[in-house]
Amino acid sequence: MNEPFLYYLREGRNEVENEEFSVQKKYVNKLLIKSLQNNNLNILIGSGCSLPAVNLMGDTFNALKTQEGNALFTAIEYGGENKDIEGYLNWLNMGINFYEKLELNDTNLGFKNGLERSFNITKQYLIESIVDDYSGSDGKVAITKSLYHSFYNALFSFRELKDFSPVNVYTTNYDLFNEVAMEDLDIYYTNGFTGSVIRKFDPTTFQLRLVDDENRYKEKWSILRRYIKLYKIHGSIDWVYSSEYDSVIQTNNKDIDAKDILIYPTIDKHIETQQTPYSELFRALSVNLQKPNSTLIVLGYGFPDQHINHLISQSLSNEDFNLVVFGNKDESNAAAFIERHKHKTNFHFIGGSIHGVNDGHYFSNVISYLTRSEMNQ
Repeated sequence: MNEPFLYYLREGRNEVENEEFSVQKKYVNKLLIKSLQNNNLNILIGSGCSLPAVNLMGDTFNALKTQEGNALFTAIEYGGENKDIEGYLNWLNMGINFYEKLELNDTNLGFKNGLERSFNITKQYLIESIVDDYSGSDGKVAITKSLYHSFYNALFSFRELKDFSPVNVYTTNYDLFNEVAMEDLDIYYTNGFTGSVIRKFDPTTFQLRLVDDENRYKEKWSILRRYIKLYKIHGSIDWVYSSEYDSVIQTNNKDIDAKDILIYPTIDKHIETQQTPYSELFRALSVNLQKPNSTLIVLGYGFPDQHINHLISQSLSNEDFNLVVFGNKDESNAAAFIERHKHKTNFHFIGGSIHGVNDGHYFSNVISYLTRSEMNQ
């Protein structure tokens, strides 16, 4: 392999093109640490951050198609690009809803049954691809958990001396690596649920702020510095709709039927029209990105979700908003986003090749940029 290098795209050019790797890394280090110290800090964590424990959605879909062969598509004439398992589930879901509104004959019924069969197979396979044991006994799980630990430790090492606002973390991932890491590290967080025995979704919990009242004689309470608001904007492996409580609840029951698990876009029929909790979570993303002097750092996300992309694009029109993306400029979705916004002064895109080809944006490498030694050089 050639010598390692990083690129830092801004205003349509590579800011570090002719620099030594050590200098390139220093540029990235300074940008990243400055971003982490922004009071209104937002972080978007995509599926790339949960490697190697959880495969990328595209790889999961390819594995499913290999296992099922043409049987997955024979009855439904799927015309989309067969790369995005979530897009495929959404297409199936819309088709099922369409046929449910029709007076079915033998032909329509056959199409509807084909859609439902493919939907159930695909969702079940996706659910089974998500980790359900975070003890670390599996080597891949241990590696991924360690990366999340390192990231959150590094994050708060640069925010520990000031009373910053809580960090907003958004994730499209269904796994629990964020929650496990925060609990392991004694980081306080809210994920929108209240209660202990029955944990119900209540978006008002995101508006609350925890304080440290250990010294009751202080004139002013101290806010908790290690505090995160976690928005799982595509749902979670431990979310279900409960008809008993008429609410989305969080559960640690590993024997849940896959059809009841709330992962976007496979929405339970009862909440489909209200779009809860997804509507509240996406609204929070939009509102927080529009706050003055906000920063969004994007990790492990390849821009497959046009809804999210649109909200980020809207925010880039604000001059006091900064977007820092670690990604691969050659991937089609990322390349399209770069082309659309390449002349924005507040858009920073970073990637490169360090230990392998196009690995400069990998979660482990991003964490390696977060060193004080680099900052002080």
